[in-house]
Amino acid sequence: MKLNFIIVDDRELDCFIAEKLILNTGKCNSFKAYDNAIEALQDIKAIEPEKGSLTVLLLDIMMPVMNGFQFIEEFENLPKETKNNYRIISITTSLNKNDISRISTYESVFGVLKKPYSFEAFEEMINNISQES
Repeated sequence: MKLNFIIVDDRELDCFIAEKLILNTGKCNSFKAYDNAIEALQDIKAIEPEKGSLTVLLLDIMMPVMNGFQFIEEFENLPKETKNNYRIISITTSLNKNDISRISTYESVFGVLKKPYSFEAFEEMINNISQES
């Protein structure tokens, strides 16, 4: 199954690295990067997802303006039909165990990857998402 990918990360280098990892999975249907969570959320609310499509959203936890926690709290208020089209993977440099366990409690979060994450760890998570759908 081909997946759509969105990365939300305020660091351009992290977006570039994620794009390379995504393309190397061979499972990428489309890719879009956002350097700000508000813009990403606005697009998610405005764009009707393709029927039967699944979008993997890589979400940085620590960002200015709207952080990953605030994004997920807003995302979880979206209609169930919208949320069902997304699988969120939180990405973080944080070593704070509270941040990691807190982000994991959200229903919308499929998993957490600590930066820098390896291709193998990323690919395993993508394969798990592919198998569930």
